[in-house]
Amino acid sequence: MQDNIIKQTEDIDKISASNISELLTLEEASKIVSIWGKFLEHIEIISILFGLNIPESILPYPKYLLVGAINKMASHYHNQGNQELVNALETTLWALTSYISDDEAIRGFIQKFSNEDFFGKIIPELKKMQEDRVFRGYVVDNDLYRISQERMEEIKNKWK
Repeated sequence: MQDNIIKQTEDIDKISASNISELLTLEEASKIVSIWGKFLEHIEIISILFGLNIPESILPYPKYLLVGAINKMASHYHNQGNQELVNALETTLWALTSYISDDEAIRGFIQKFSNEDFFGKIIPELKKMQEDRVFRGYVVDNDLYRISQERMEEIKNKWK
């Protein structure tokens, strides 16, 4: 697994060293990075199921385009003196190391799910994740919408 992370990091470095960010306009990069940010907000379930070996096709854009857009925006924010946003964007590059070829990821997924120990642990983890998301809430029309634990219990008790 360590070798895989090193290889993925090297791949991202190669993409970063290419001219991909120069091929994107600032507007394109900004929109791609915004979509990437939204994608990251909702990736928990995929991460639980696949771990550090997620199929690249799940990404909202090809990895090279995401790297280019992230680097373009990081450079833009660096020029504006906004190191906080630069750091945040650079952190998301690390998240891309979890995305590997579809074939390799699916083979690992099948192997993982054939393991009874993993299978027994995943179901409770998925339920807990759903509950956590419900209580953290969701942004709907720019407002945070949450259902309290008490209200969830009240609904659940009346439903059954």
